[in-house]
Amino acid sequence: MVDTVFPFQVVLFTEHYSIAGGLFLHEQRLSDFLNDRRDTSLMMRSSSIAHLADPARILEKTLLSIIPKAGVILAFEPPQKTAPLGRKFIRYPKNKYDVFVGLEGMQVRGKLNQQGPVDLRQAMTNLSESFLPITEATVTLDVNPGFILKRDAILVNVQRIRFLGELEPAPAPEETP
Repeated sequence: MVDTVFPFQVVLFTEHYSIAGGLFLHEQRLSDFLNDRRDTSLMMRSSSIAHLADPARILEKTLLSIIPKAGVILAFEPPQKTAPLGRKFIRYPKNKYDVFVGLEGMQVRGKLNQQGPVDLRQAMTNLSESFLPITEATVTLDVNPGFILKRDAILVNVQRIRFLGELEPAPAPEETP
């Protein structure tokens, strides 16, 4: 297997911090990397850390940093400077369910993708996944209500979920004759 030459850029939110930096994913998706239980921490390269209350003001930049996975509330990949190399994966058809996720200091609205009917208990207790993917996600922060993050996909640490609820489907737009 060929390792990537450049680390993939990743952003992590902890209870108080936003951490951005590079991870070598070794031909994995970020979700596979985070859900791999053989390692309990992440080693990031060229990372920066900021308070969630003011994510534009960088507190420090580091060459190398270690972040415990348990401390990560959510994670996502921002647009990459370099194109991902050969990360092709099989996609299984899934149903999308509108959900609201209450986390420590933040909330997420988005889509939970599951095969078959929605099963929130299964999403929370699936032993193979520590990080739950939410697509079409909108994240709001308690400490910074004006900051709204919209992403195609984020990963939420299941151990940090304080509330998970299915939302009523949005009404279909009415057609005018």
